[in-house]
Amino acid sequence: MSEFDLIATYFTWKGLETSSKNIVKSVGDDAAVLSLKPNQQLVTSIDTLVPGVHFPENTAPYDIGYKALAVNLSDLAAMGSKPEWFTLALTLPEIDHDWLSEFSQGLKSLAQAFDIALVGGDTTRGPLAISIQVMGSVENGKALYRDGATPGDKIYVTGTLGDAAAGLVSIQKGFDLAKQEAEFCKQRLNRPTPRIPESELIKTFASACIDVSDGLLQDLSHILDQSRIKLITDNLGAALDLSQLPLSNALESIDTEQALGFALTGGDDYELLFTIPENSESQFLESSMKSDYKFTCIGTITNKNKIVDLNNNALEMNGYNHFL
Repeated sequence: MSEFDLIATYFTWKGLETSSKNIVKSVGDDAAVLSLKPNQQLVTSIDTLVPGVHFPENTAPYDIGYKALAVNLSDLAAMGSKPEWFTLALTLPEIDHDWLSEFSQGLKSLAQAFDIALVGGDTTRGPLAISIQVMGSVENGKALYRDGATPGDKIYVTGTLGDAAAGLVSIQKGFDLAKQEAEFCKQRLNRPTPRIPESELIKTFASACIDVSDGLLQDLSHILDQSRIKLITDNLGAALDLSQLPLSNALESIDTEQALGFALTGGDDYELLFTIPENSESQFLESSMKSDYKFTCIGTITNKNKIVDLNNNALEMNGYNHFL
């Protein structure tokens, strides 16, 4: 099978190339040609996934395809962007038709769920690696950034925290979870939920936003770092109410300290972490009550240069780092 046969067989999807996606030219040419609607800006992000780092070696191909797109969609959600198009660069050690079929199905299922079209990419031979670049649109001046937090802002998160980290440790036999809880956490690891619908509501009110990919504390520190630069100050921190961290039933079933560790420093949650100014919080809560989304207030932005709990104990920022 040639590279072109591979693309035609597994990654040429009819039905996702609609005129409403503003696709002038898609898969099959040297590059895609795409149109943006008036008064919109392009939002783009890229992530590379490799086995043993971003997913366990024995992960099902369907889940690999699903997660490869999900983590990129999460970046668009963090920016308040609507998904439009994506490209795929796939490096394979060999052509395995069963693997490719399942991988393609996982990728396509999430693409269909979020109405995002595959418009091009590349394939090559080598150690397995999956790179996806997503492109989204947002109204002019409406994108969410990390750098808008100010003292007094309330800190919120979507969903629950720590499940993916618990799932990974369970797979690695680091500790035992009951069967039902283990399956739930593994599912959260392998098939994270991009919070695209939630971001549409959040972007109306939020001052800063990021997705939780490397651990709550580490990603919160990114918001603080960027906001300090914008405010030209070192006096920006956060106070977290650990009793309010949203935990799933699976994490509530284990030791509290261990559960908090997963929630604070575990990666791969892909929930949204965002700040709401005090004068917007009542309107945000009123709007959120009309939805089915889960938002939890976990703390407040302060004028201190550290992240602490309510007893003023410093919280360690030892989330995931690719090069440590």
